[in-house]
Amino acid sequence: MRIPVSLSRPSIRGAIAMIDGASASLEARCAELVRRLGEIGVEAAVAHVRKDTGELASGIRWEQLADGSGIVVSEGPYAAFVEFGTGVVGEGTYQGDLPDGWGYNEQRTPEAHDPDDMTRWFYRDRDGRVRSTRGQPACGYMAAAAEEMRQSVAAVAKEVLGK
Repeated sequence: MRIPVSLSRPSIRGAIAMIDGASASLEARCAELVRRLGEIGVEAAVAHVRKDTGELASGIRWEQLADGSGIVVSEGPYAAFVEFGTGVVGEGTYQGDLPDGWGYNEQRTPEAHDPDDMTRWFYRDRDGRVRSTRGQPACGYMAAAAEEMRQSVAAVAKEVLGK
């Protein structure tokens, strides 16, 4: 954007007004870029998450932060277990970097584990029935969302900032 200016008061005031307008427009376009990328992230996460009950998919949302950035959030008591996997079945199935302290076959509740096979543990399902499991593989739905957002940045930025 070129701003013509001459050494006169009206010209300088006009240039300042043009700069102020361009600045406000740029802020609005950047906010639109962040919002659009967030929508892409939410759509991708919902598309990649398993939908056994739909509860986890319904807890995925975009959250605008005070500094102008945003974050895709997945709420639910078992969101991390679905993302990273659990037990001996899940170990090694997550494609990205694991969070610090994440463990796959830790016996944090020894009373819930089979005393003859510590890789198997028991839990109660929603109906109160006792079930057993060795874990589940990682789904990586949030990692997939992050990757789709990364791959979309250039195209969305060109569209939004090129206006």
